[in-house]
Amino acid sequence: MNFQKRLIALPVILTLMLAAKLAAQDRPVISQELEGFMTPTAAIFSPDGRYLFVINHAQGEAGTLRGESFLSKLSVDPQGQVKATNMQFVKSLTAPIDLDFSPVRYGNIPKGAIFLAFGTPLVQDEAGRAMRNLSRVAIGIMVLDPNTGREIERIDLGPNGRVRLEDDLSLLAPSSICFDSSGNLYIGESGVGGHMFDRKQLGRPGIWRLEAEAVEDILGNRSPRKVELIRTTSLPTDMTFREKENKLYFVTNHTQGRPSGSVFRIDAGKYQGISSMQTIVRELSALTGIQVMPKGHVLLAGNSGELMFPKGKRDTRPMRFRPRHDFSSPGKIALQSLKDGSILIAVPEQSSQQGGGKGQRVSIVKLTADG
Repeated sequence: MNFQKRLIALPVILTLMLAAKLAAQDRPVISQELEGFMTPTAAIFSPDGRYLFVINHAQGEAGTLRGESFLSKLSVDPQGQVKATNMQFVKSLTAPIDLDFSPVRYGNIPKGAIFLAFGTPLVQDEAGRAMRNLSRVAIGIMVLDPNTGREIERIDLGPNGRVRLEDDLSLLAPSSICFDSSGNLYIGESGVGGHMFDRKQLGRPGIWRLEAEAVEDILGNRSPRKVELIRTTSLPTDMTFREKENKLYFVTNHTQGRPSGSVFRIDAGKYQGISSMQTIVRELSALTGIQVMPKGHVLLAGNSGELMFPKGKRDTRPMRFRPRHDFSSPGKIALQSLKDGSILIAVPEQSSQQGGGKGQRVSIVKLTADG
C-alpha cells in the first residue's frame, strides 16, 4: 500500500474503531443480580424512581400457597444501584398478581398509594389440595401505604364478594393492573380457572376499564357506575400506560395449540370496540411482560428468556448482550430512566437452573441510552 492510500485508509480505520467502541458502550449490561426472592413474578419502580417493588408469589403443586407470598421493597440510588431495603415489606399475602401507584387522590386514599391486584381460583389449601370452596377464596384489590406497607383498604371483587363490576360479572383471575394519568384503572382479566370451584364460574378474558369515579365507587364498596369490559380473544398478561401518547399497551397470549403472544395498544379514552385496537406485533412466542422505552420503543419479555423489540408485525429483534444472556422465566419487567439519561430494567426471574427454588432473583439491566 503506497503512502497516499495509507492516508486515505487511516481515517476509515479510526472511524470504524470509534464506532465499534461506541457500540460496545451502548450495549446493555447486567449490572446486578439480586438474590433472596421467592418466585419473583412482577417488578415495578415507584413513581419517584427511589424504590423498586417486587412481588414474590409462593406456589405449591396444586396452586398458590395461602398467606405465604410477600412484597419486597428495594432502594434505588441516583446512579441506579439497587439495594435490599425490606425483603418482606408486606407479608402473609395470598396470590399477589400485579401493582401500580394511584396517580390521583381518591377520597381518603392519597396519591401514590399502592393498588395491588390479588387472587386466583388456583389456591392450595393446608392439606396441599386445590381449594374448591368458593367462599374461602378472595379476589380483588388491596390498597397499601407505600411507606409503611400498612393496608388501607381491601375490596373483594371476586365471585364471593358483594361488589359486581357490571351486571353479574366479577373478577375471576386478574392478570395485571395499571392506571392512566387521569386516574382511570385498568384490570387485566384472564378468566381462567373457574371450573376449579364446586360452584363453577364462567370467566371472560379482557381488560376492565374503570373510570376514576368508578374507582371511588369500589373503594366505597359500591358497584361501579362507569365501567366497561374491553374484550380480548386471548388472555391478557401484562400492560403499561404511556402518558406521552395517552395509550394503553398490553400483551395477550393464546394458549390453545402452540402458545403465541401478541401486543396491542388502545387509546385511553372511551373504548370504541375492537376496531380501535391497534396491533403492534402478533404470533410471537409466549410473552410475559411489556414496557415502553422513553423514545417509544416497545420492550417485551418472552417466556423463552429474551428481552426483545417488535420488528414488523410478526417478528422481533433481541436485546443483544455480549456475551449472549438468557433470563430464566422472566416475569413482568420494570423500567426506570435515570437523570443521566441511562435506563434501568428490572427483570424478575421466576426459576433457576440451579433447581430447588435456589437462584430465583431479580436482574438489573443498565443501558447507557435509549437507542
